[in-house]
This record gives sequence, structure tokens and C-alpha cells, in this order.
Amino acid sequence: MWEAVALTLAGAAGNSIGKVLQKKGTLILPPLSFKLKVMRRYALNRLWISGFLLDMCGAALMLTALSQAPVSVVQPVAGCGLAILCVFSHFYLKEVMNGLDWIAITLAGIGTIGVGVGGEEQKVEEIPLISIPWLVLCILILFVGSAQHLASYVQEAKA
Repeated sequence: MWEAVALTLAGAAGNSIGKVLQKKGTLILPPLSFKLKVMRRYALNRLWISGFLLDMCGAALMLTALSQAPVSVVQPVAGCGLAILCVFSHFYLKEVMNGLDWIAITLAGIGTIGVGVGGEEQKVEEIPLISIPWLVLCILILFVGSAQHLASYVQEAKA
């Protein structure tokens, strides 16, 4: 079950971040049309292509997660992709977030963990309560670290 949750998180992050990269890439592109010249410009825009490929990889990860867990587990976890998008937007797009935004992101992460724990039939004795805060901390570090690393990589490639 945890593997499906991790795949869903990675897929949701890929979808969200891919769309941001595509949007940023379109700032210098003409509106999309079926004209060969326009399609060629999209195909040669590295930022747009990176976003497209990341979005497609996210979709593949989501399909893999759906093959391993029920939709009732995958879909709520996929909602955490919005939290990942917020963190990425904060570091990459330099969007300012207030305290309430950070609280919402934290709650989304905690909810994701709750779905992962509740998605399996487990006995209460098997879940060591001491490990839950460590899991929350690891996921938070993963979210912030991944978004920051990806943002710095994209900015270096852009420069």
C-alpha cells in the first residue's frame, strides 16, 4: 500500500510541476495551433518539452499506482499534488505564501499519511506511534527538498 501511496505522490508531483513548466514555457510561444511552424516552436522549447515529459511520467506513475491500490486510496492521495504544486510555486515561481497556506500544505501531507495508514487492514499494535512523526518529517523534507532542487536545476538550465 505504501508503494502505491509513494507512486501516487510522485505522479501527482509530476503532473503538477509538469504543468507549471509548460505554462512557463508558453510565455514566449504563440498560442497553440495545428500550424507546422507553431508546433515546431513548441517541440523545440526545452522548458515546455520538459514540462510535457514530466506530466506524462506523472500520468504513468498514477496508472501504476492505480494498478496496485484502489481508487479510494489513490485519489485522495493525488489531491496532495496541489500541496506539492504550492511548494514548487513558492520556490520556482517565487510566489509568496502566508501562514495559512503552509498550514494547509502540512495538513495535506498529514492527510496523505492518514490515507496510507488507513488504507491497509492493520492491527493497532502493529503501528508504532513513535514512527509517525518521523514519517511526517521525512515526507516534509522530501517535498521541500525535491521542489527546491528541481527549481534550482530548472533555473540553472534556463541561465
